Amino acid sequence: MIIEIEQYRFKLRFYLNALGLVSSFGFAILQFLRGDSLTALISLIGSVYFMIVVYRLITKRHYLWRGRGFVLFIPVTILNVINVHPDYGIYWAYVGVLSFFLALELKEACLGVCLFIIITLYFASLYYPSPIFIRIFATLILVGLFSFLLSFFIEQLLIKVNSLVIHDSLTNALNRHTFHTSIEGSLKAFFRYKTPVSLFIFDIDYFKKINDTHGHPIGDEVLIKISHLMKNRLRDSDLLFRYGGEEFAILLNHTNQQEAFKLSQELRVLVEKQDYNIGQTVTISGGVSQAQPLDQAHTWIDRCDKALYQAKSAGRNKVIQG
Repeated sequence: MIIEIEQYRFKLRFYLNALGLVSSFGFAILQFLRGDSLTALISLIGSVYFMIVVYRLITKRHYLWRGRGFVLFIPVTILNVINVHPDYGIYWAYVGVLSFFLALELKEACLGVCLFIIITLYFASLYYPSPIFIRIFATLILVGLFSFLLSFFIEQLLIKVNSLVIHDSLTNALNRHTFHTSIEGSLKAFFRYKTPVSLFIFDIDYFKKINDTHGHPIGDEVLIKISHLMKNRLRDSDLLFRYGGEEFAILLNHTNQQEAFKLSQELRVLVEKQDYNIGQTVTISGGVSQAQPLDQAHTWIDRCDKALYQAKSAGRNKVIQG
């Protein structure tokens, strides 16, 4: 996900758990004053959990147990209140349904809500006459359904927005913004785990001539075909980026320089052999280099760029190791 969406999710989780902390602590005090020690104790444990979650979000930006600890406290507290105070406790069930979709991932929220509603309806059947029970049943189902639909459509919207933001609209390769964030992430993983990672940067030889001779729509088709060629050959762990106009980059995770050079030569040959229906051969030139212990993003990219320029100076349709 792009940084902006991750920040949105971070803020949502932070505010939700901060609200949970304040609410559960206040509720614990209220129940102690009312003499309901069990509900107060459950709420107090919940407030401690929320405090830990908020602390880890602030200090480590880590969502403890991915929010699953919420299921241990809020629903249990609500069910206990329904059991002890059935006259007004049932109203908290609607809050419980909504909170599942706010605190958990969609699939886990759906499972949790189904179980929560079943248990809630069991308690409701013990304390309420049939006409009221039917109303409770219908409204809980509707609240659960509407909450699911809202969460589902928001999730789909975020996925769509993320896809539009990180991909190049023409070739569907990842874009330049995503390239730089991915490079930084790969370097961090390399420094931590010492697993090799290589970068292959290439561009299309004489692409301007293709555009001038055949027109930009044909040039776009060439870009799309080359992008498809690369994707069909690469592994799921490899990332293809459109780095510039006719320039691409491939991030090869868990790949040393020798393996990356062999693959880049194979890709170069694939491009050369492809029929583009323009009456001429299309070739690429590129530079490939493995990440080094003292690398920063710009030094790694510069090394590949220099190798790319050497390949062009050497006659094009070549890959040079940097």
